[in-house]
Amino acid sequence: MKYVWDPFVRIFHWSLVIAFAVAFYTHASEWDRLIHVRAGYVAGFLLASRVVWGLVSTGYASFDSFPLNPIHAAKHLYRVMHGRAKHYIGHNPAGGLVIYAMLTIGLIAVGSGWLVYNDDWLIDEPELLQAAHHYATWGWLILVGIHVSGVLFESLVHKDNLIRAMFTGCKRVCKIDERQAK
Repeated sequence: MKYVWDPFVRIFHWSLVIAFAVAFYTHASEWDRLIHVRAGYVAGFLLASRVVWGLVSTGYASFDSFPLNPIHAAKHLYRVMHGRAKHYIGHNPAGGLVIYAMLTIGLIAVGSGWLVYNDDWLIDEPELLQAAHHYATWGWLILVGIHVSGVLFESLVHKDNLIRAMFTGCKRVCKIDERQAK
């Protein structure tokens, strides 16, 4: 076993799961509007904190450990479809791409929601902001579905329980050198 996910990443991950779920569940209720807004603020704080942590941390939490590279992501998916997927200790290239997409669209969802809630402060286009918030949030949900599907698939293919790893911080050690997998 190898220690991979530090406490910040694990606490961030599960806190964001809860904040997103609460915000999404309460999005259509006027009664729960304040809960929705507060969950959105928590999500925004968590996302901003994760961006900072990705820039200043070391190890597998660092953005340097999974650079944004769509070409490597496409190659990884090609290998997956042909049964030659490599096992990564940290994020694989496709997983890293989804992480960057979730961080980006999450910040767009939170930012547009903040503008909508604050009566279109700075931008006087309420319909446009509401549409941006609506579609960004649904896009975020789709990315979460892709993320969960990828985690389950990788767990099965590589016989490595990635959900448990996000609780314990430890993953099964790879038999390959990650630098050779790219």
